[in-house]
Amino acid sequence: MTKSTEPAAVSILSGDYALEVLPQLGGALAGLRFRGREVLRRAAPGVDEPLESAAFPLLPFANRIAHGRFRFGTQAVQLTANAPGQLHPLHGQAWRGPWRVDSLEAHRIVLAFDHPAGQWPWAYRARQVFTLGASGLEVGLALENRAAEPMPAGIGWHPYLRRTPATRLCAPVSEVWLSDAQCLPTERAPADAVWDWTGGALMPPTLVDHCYGGWTGRAQIEMPEESLRVRIEAGEPLRWLHVYSPPGEPFLCVEPVSHVPDALNRVEPPAVTGLRELAPGEMLSAHVTLSVSDTSQTD
Repeated sequence: MTKSTEPAAVSILSGDYALEVLPQLGGALAGLRFRGREVLRRAAPGVDEPLESAAFPLLPFANRIAHGRFRFGTQAVQLTANAPGQLHPLHGQAWRGPWRVDSLEAHRIVLAFDHPAGQWPWAYRARQVFTLGASGLEVGLALENRAAEPMPAGIGWHPYLRRTPATRLCAPVSEVWLSDAQCLPTERAPADAVWDWTGGALMPPTLVDHCYGGWTGRAQIEMPEESLRVRIEAGEPLRWLHVYSPPGEPFLCVEPVSHVPDALNRVEPPAVTGLRELAPGEMLSAHVTLSVSDTSQTD
């Protein structure tokens, strides 16, 4: 086996922010600091599991595909499980492979990942662009179909925000997908059927693992004990928000995504599920901005 020449970690600084990226670990983040304070869950030194990182990309789909099986066009696809303790494959392939550093500048990192056809029978290229500036961290995501036939597509970002006992989430949404015991969606319901975050709410002591629709593209996380406010903003096509908060854990995931879980097996039209179809050579792209403020000072 040829040893990779990619660095274990690359870092950039800008103003109040410092970012550390792990190209070889699925293009994941090791951490994001604001004025020396950790905003995301810090990855431990030598971490070798993206699920223990600070954030990672979701490409070419987000969340679960039931039993890894679906049909698309003439293709009957079977994917194997790809996460410990999970029956259903999660989040695509890009988070499980090494990325290369295409560009490293003072305030900007560009990563790329090439996937050859395999269990996922479409070749694709994924790209992440991390930019630090006065407004915080901007994450650019892109997915290009490099196959000779159309490919189903989804995109998203999976940050692990630090969670304190008084952490509150505010995210205007209009509906929620109810789910079964395996966290697969069953039906749509009004947002207040399961922890409506529209007006802001504390994180409950029980498991939260739901996808919300009708999202405005803005979310705010308050950590009053630390006088921190985190704002997440996302543009099209990221109009769904997956909220994951396991009981007893010091983190909260607020994930902008372009489709609902198991969209490839839903009977609803793409306007409802968010599932995209990319023609050969077509690209799906999105941007997420994460900014932080100190609430002990005037915003």
